[in-house]
Amino acid sequence: MQENEIEISVMNMSDLNEIKDILETEFDDFCNYELFKSEIKNPNSIYFIAKLNNEIIGFVGVLLIIDTAEITNIVVKKSFRGKRYF
Repeated sequence: MQENEIEISVMNMSDLNEIKDILETEFDDFCNYELFKSEIKNPNSIYFIAKLNNEIIGFVGVLLIIDTAEITNIVVKKSFRGKRYF
């Protein structure tokens, strides 16, 4: 992967632990940590993270219901908003 290239992957618990301390200060509109943690473990939910230069800059949640998918949230780190990465 080249520098300044966005990498998208499925969020896992280590990713959540990586951003745990900055969730409230750098990301708006997320639920409390324990509820967020349970959503990641939910087999009907998938969270994707966006990394730039190995730094998590955003994430999106998707809820799978039978044959549909519903975006539950899209969150971008404050310092990366408006920079047209997404």
